Amino acid sequence: MYHPEYLEPPRRGIRHIYSLSRKISIRKQLRNLQKIGVRPIRYLHQLGMLIGERDDHRGLEDLEELSVEPDICVTITEPLASKTIMPKMALPWGVEKIQAPKVWKWSRGKGIRVAVIDTGISSYHPALQRNYRGGINILSPYYAPEDYNGHGTHVAGIIAGRFTEMGILGVAPKAFIYAVKAFNRQGSANLSDLLAAIDWCVDNKMNIINMSFGMRNVSDSLHRAVQIAYQKGIIMVAATGNQGNQMHIDYPARYPETISVGSISPQERISSFCNTGGKVDIFAPGEKIISTWLDGGVKQMSGTSMAVPHVSGTIALLLYLNQQLTVEQIRYLLGRSASVGKGLDPPRVVNAYQALKNLSQKVMHW
Repeated sequence: MYHPEYLEPPRRGIRHIYSLSRKISIRKQLRNLQKIGVRPIRYLHQLGMLIGERDDHRGLEDLEELSVEPDICVTITEPLASKTIMPKMALPWGVEKIQAPKVWKWSRGKGIRVAVIDTGISSYHPALQRNYRGGINILSPYYAPEDYNGHGTHVAGIIAGRFTEMGILGVAPKAFIYAVKAFNRQGSANLSDLLAAIDWCVDNKMNIINMSFGMRNVSDSLHRAVQIAYQKGIIMVAATGNQGNQMHIDYPARYPETISVGSISPQERISSFCNTGGKVDIFAPGEKIISTWLDGGVKQMSGTSMAVPHVSGTIALLLYLNQQLTVEQIRYLLGRSASVGKGLDPPRVVNAYQALKNLSQKVMHW
């Protein structure tokens, strides 16, 4: 496994993201940065970016062929409601709604690598330990990416949980789950940590990246990272956000290279908290979703964070049958196969069974 290279221990200062030019040698650019007092912290070789700190921001505009962006704070797409529940034998309604069980005799997503960029994963949870394949702790690379928040564990269970006695069965119950811990126990991360997470996913050849987080501000460096992962054929699935905004959706879901996912209720209506402005590629169950939690537990949560893994799991089912599918083919297939929800403005709801059926019948026209 690749670990982002630490060039020196971080010290307090103004942190920036430097997108290096491919026209000038990296050594020369590093020397130029160090001349103006930049302390290199981490180099992301897949993305061609350097994370560095400096006591002030003066002089950065004079750097040749160099794009500079300040580091900012990003939060997970915080669920609006949650409650701990007692385990019970029942298939989660979202998994049933997208008709995933009808697919399992042909595909359970076995071996498809799904990276969960989140708060980590509780690796010893009985519903996750058979599919958990490690990962990286971006915040503390010498420590395991364990989850002390719960959000990442809940997301992972929706994708590939497997423990029927607890009522936990994910959409793709044999997919391989990788924890890419970029968010701390409070659910926040630096933009630079997200870039390092994407860099790791590219370097370790992930098939799918689950992005149950969002930010309102545009970031050139994040877009560049997403574009590089897209060019490598990685399918990125992102949450539209939970502010109930009908004008905009969050980044990175707003980038055209990602598959944007909104939430529906058990009544098949668009969730009141779901951002829907602009283009939403697909909707999925996101309210009252039961999944894995810390300390081997189970919890019910709501949010677009919970909708995204339903789509990531569906894509894992498809990729097991054909790993040559491109991002755009997957996007087209999900849209063509979608069910229609209820309401005056009905959403397109992901349908795993219809998607697999269309794939097998080769009805797609690329």
